[in-house]
Amino acid sequence: MNILKTAVAATFTVFSVAAQMQADPIVSPKAECKNNTCEKFRVGMYRVRETMSMNVMMEKERGEKVAIRLLDSKGNLLHEEFVPKYITKTGRKISFDEMGDGVYTLEISDDHEKIVKSIYLSTKEVREVNRTLLGVN
Repeated sequence: MNILKTAVAATFTVFSVAAQMQADPIVSPKAECKNNTCEKFRVGMYRVRETMSMNVMMEKERGEKVAIRLLDSKGNLLHEEFVPKYITKTGRKISFDEMGDGVYTLEISDDHEKIVKSIYLSTKEVREVNRTLLGVN
């Protein structure tokens, strides 16, 4: 009878430890890369002249899956796409024509590292000024 109690207690302990490990996975934060270069990928980004678009180019190692996310100033996900493992070079055009003024964040990341870029979008207000030029002799 003692052996049965010990076996049941050991089984219960193993299951509760396994359940605890499954419920609380250890998630380490992603390291932020410097100079647009991470260990397994790198990014280039520029604004297209006379447009409301940005070109994003990325080069990565084959076998790495990379996510591209666009967030608004509140952290809401506006767009997300994944670059497949078999692609090593890619380019994307991101259009801001339909977006309102504000601060946007572009995050490009793999499983361990990320590159974060802030994009500031503002409209210069054009208005007509009513002035009269009068010349007096």
